[in-house]
Amino acid sequence: MSREQLLAEVTKKYEDTYRRRTKKSAETLEKARKYMPGGDTRTSIWFEPYPFWIDKAEGCRFTDVDGNEYIDFHNCYTTMILGHANPKVVAAVREQAARGTALGALIPTVVRWSELVCNMVDSVDKVRFGNSGTEAVMMAIRLARGLSGKDMLLKTDGCYHGSYDPVVFPSDSTGISKGNRGESIIVPYNDKEAAEKAIVENRDRLAAVIVEGAMGAAGMIPPRDGYLEFLRKVTQDNGIMFILDEIISLRLAWGGTQSIYKIKPDLTTMAKIIGGGYPVGAVGGREDLMQMFSPEIRKVYHAGTLNANPMTATAGVATMEQLNAEVIDRINKLGESFADGVRAVFKRLNVKGQVTGIGSLQNIHFHDKPVINGKAAREANKDLLHLFYLAMLERGCFSASRGLYVMSTPMTQREIEAAVKAIDDVMTGLKPTIEELWPELIGPAPEV
Repeated sequence: MSREQLLAEVTKKYEDTYRRRTKKSAETLEKARKYMPGGDTRTSIWFEPYPFWIDKAEGCRFTDVDGNEYIDFHNCYTTMILGHANPKVVAAVREQAARGTALGALIPTVVRWSELVCNMVDSVDKVRFGNSGTEAVMMAIRLARGLSGKDMLLKTDGCYHGSYDPVVFPSDSTGISKGNRGESIIVPYNDKEAAEKAIVENRDRLAAVIVEGAMGAAGMIPPRDGYLEFLRKVTQDNGIMFILDEIISLRLAWGGTQSIYKIKPDLTTMAKIIGGGYPVGAVGGREDLMQMFSPEIRKVYHAGTLNANPMTATAGVATMEQLNAEVIDRINKLGESFADGVRAVFKRLNVKGQVTGIGSLQNIHFHDKPVINGKAAREANKDLLHLFYLAMLERGCFSASRGLYVMSTPMTQREIEAAVKAIDDVMTGLKPTIEELWPELIGPAPEV
């Protein structure tokens, strides 16, 4: 039997087990196909053979429509930092729903919300709200272009900034115009020399440099060797606006990753945790820059029917008022405990698995080379990761299919130990398959 045939046979075995556990999800998907392309409206959550459908969620657990229970290490791609159905958030939004859900003017709660955001992030003097991380990035770029009079952007390969055409990833996605593709210069992540060369050579055309506080969608890859500090300095030296995308990384410290690495970007994009589980996006930064959004000046235009809507503002306040440095530190320690436990499993089994990340955000990769940038992450073994993912679902642990594990405040060490035990069981079961199909992954994991 060829390697391809053996892989197909093993994959079918794991997927068939999943299908037997999720029959109602399969039925729901077939109904959805009548009205949505592929039965889907959110590509990022799709995995083969099909994603399950959720019935209810509370705390750090949920139940799917088939009655299967899971510990939620997905947390809606890092959004649900307080877990699901947090009592204070639920009470606040219920009260607000009875007072109005969408209005033609702002409610006073928005003032408290903006205060909380500005107080959390040192570089944010003023903030402007929208409805998605994509919109936050779009507005930050519009501001940078409006003030600089330049159009070009520099981004790093693998960093995800939402669906805005000039910075969408991958940059060769169908439907992206040649003009938009030509507006971005792309350099490798964690490569100071490439970044400096591109910035210096194009400073007369660059409106901004945009980078994530920690590379998220590519696999939670941290900045290395002073990378963010270097980008901040080289952009200042060349008069280029520096946009730090903290949409995912804001939860990693009180003040975001910019407080960890002691940098002060010109603009910060935010979303996810600041909205308490409701659609949200925000851009914030220095007062002189942000003032350009003011309707009294009308320098940079920004409108949106549901910007700072009552439900998101209320949920955002109820969430952020429960967060502080101590709370964030606790879940960061849980994430580090998870990473240590998983690395110990890989070491015991002599498998080249890696865990990358910071604090409450950790990502598993199977690769015989260090995963330090987007290219390395894409080259990791996705076939093995798929088998691993399905086996973890069978054991009641839900994460992002790309290997991302996210901690939330309802979690304790008990959930971490349960996940590590499940990973030990799964990897023990997969070891013979790895030895047969991917012998290059047998041996000590490379140092990241």
